[in-house]
Amino acid sequence: MNTSALIPLIATIAYIPLFVVLLSNRPWQQRHTLFLLFLISAALWSFTTFLSMGGWSPQSKEVDVRIVVCIAILTMVQFHYFVRSFYQSQRIKMPLAYIFLVATIVLVAVPSIPDYLKPVVTYSGVNYGYGIIAIYVLFLSTVGIKDIYSLLQKHRLSPNPAERNQIVYLFASIVIFTVFLLGGIRGGEFPIYHIGNLVVACVLTYAVVTHRLGDVRVTARRALIYVVLYGGGFAIVLALVWVALRQSGHTSVFPLLAVIIGLGIPAIMFLVHKVRVLWQKKVE
Repeated sequence: MNTSALIPLIATIAYIPLFVVLLSNRPWQQRHTLFLLFLISAALWSFTTFLSMGGWSPQSKEVDVRIVVCIAILTMVQFHYFVRSFYQSQRIKMPLAYIFLVATIVLVAVPSIPDYLKPVVTYSGVNYGYGIIAIYVLFLSTVGIKDIYSLLQKHRLSPNPAERNQIVYLFASIVIFTVFLLGGIRGGEFPIYHIGNLVVACVLTYAVVTHRLGDVRVTARRALIYVVLYGGGFAIVLALVWVALRQSGHTSVFPLLAVIIGLGIPAIMFLVHKVRVLWQKKVE
């Protein structure tokens, strides 16, 4: 497995706690549905990238990349509609943003379109092509700017401090997505996009826990914090084990693994317990 493939895998895992808290939160409103659609597309984007980079289908690498690009655009569209629910409460009559997804699918699927417009696999990684770059830039310069402007207006006019805090985190997520999308638009082998996707997952998780993003109840947020803390602690241990296995393929690595597992898990569990107690005191 390519070491760089670990980044989209971690980004995929980072969205799991948000699924847990959302599915445990009832009843649902339109915003919850839009949030779920975004979570599905964002996690699927990173997971399909992981499969592609992991070399699970080497004979269809270019097809994999084009599927990933389509899911990336879908993620951007779904995030737009989730953000839109914070500044426009009316139901969406004509989801025009899906035009960008349709254009992307046509671009990557029609054989007669020149290759320099499409994403292609090269010896140095992925070249996304001028057509995909144009779609990214057009989306960010129209839909993205509209979302930022509308959020700023909503933040300025809102009398509710909690709502203003939620808008700040949404604004931060938009900026993060934009920076990493523009940073990775030149292509290459390193998955810059998914660093942004991972950071956004962390930002949204923190916003859900501390500022009730998406109107999440206290009980659901408590379940989320348990998943994040304990799951994160075990993930750290597993990451250390993975690094050790990557660095050495002989038997001398097993004493190191025994130390990591024997001392690492109890230490992390103790620290997680302390953090959980402090968090409960703050909430109560």
